[in-house]
Amino acid sequence: MSARAVIAVVAAAVILGCGRASWPDPPAVDDAEYRRKYEEWRSSQQQTAEYAMRIVGIWPLAEGDTAFGSDASLPVVLPSRAAPPQAGVLRNAANTITVIPAAGAPLMADGSLLVGPTELQGPLELGSISLEVVDMGEPSSGRRFVMAWDAQHPEAQDLPPVDVYPVDRRWRVAARFEAFDTSRPVRVPDVRGGFMDFAAPGELVFQLDGEQMRLTAFGESGSDEFFVMFKDATNRTTTYGGYRILLPRAARDGEWTVLDFNLAFNPPCAYSSFTTCPLPPPENRLDVAVTAGEKRYPVGHGFVVP
Repeated sequence: MSARAVIAVVAAAVILGCGRASWPDPPAVDDAEYRRKYEEWRSSQQQTAEYAMRIVGIWPLAEGDTAFGSDASLPVVLPSRAAPPQAGVLRNAANTITVIPAAGAPLMADGSLLVGPTELQGPLELGSISLEVVDMGEPSSGRRFVMAWDAQHPEAQDLPPVDVYPVDRRWRVAARFEAFDTSRPVRVPDVRGGFMDFAAPGELVFQLDGEQMRLTAFGESGSDEFFVMFKDATNRTTTYGGYRILLPRAARDGEWTVLDFNLAFNPPCAYSSFTTCPLPPPENRLDVAVTAGEKRYPVGHGFVVP
């Protein structure tokens, strides 16, 4: 072996053996600006918790007619304090939802009282109740639900603030994006017993305490951020048992971005079982305890992870 080759081998060994020193730090941020954005993030998580806690039900919306009201015998049962026994019918046909109000029912859409069959283009209002049709996947998949949200839900009054770990800059790390040859389709289970399809353009490679780790990133072409669901050791103790989410800036193959675990947040299913959350891919399980970001919410009826 030539002297030049020996030097190259030794240099490579030094680089590989000094991973902590060779891994870059994330770009510096202004403390005041970081605190401002952190407080905005925390406020948005509080809004998510309050919204999810006001959900009163979710029901499959099959083809044909689905009656709704407070009558317990109906397919969709709403709180009696806000809904009459018979409020109306949702007709699901040819990917179109038509609302057929019951006589005298105060159903509103787009600020107008419904007086006859009306194609539903957005939320349907009934007193403090808002009804929304939710498609999971393409409408052609047949996985269509109706969700009810109550602005005056008694269990959602005077909610406590979301609980978080103290901000610690060591949980803000540089991550290198390693793109797959082509974006991979990934199917993951969801909390409604079905599956959701995502596109995975690649993986984010990073270090925690000198150990190299990877997380599969989801994202569509042209998006300015990745969607990353991950589990870690704190799910068994202090954080939501399902998973948490990060939304790092999108990067191209070989470029660097930042994983800030101080901004790890709960999905809506952490607060309510009446949600449509996907679940993380099995490879996105970190062996470490990520003591950063949002903790388990102190109240609520979230989806229980099997």
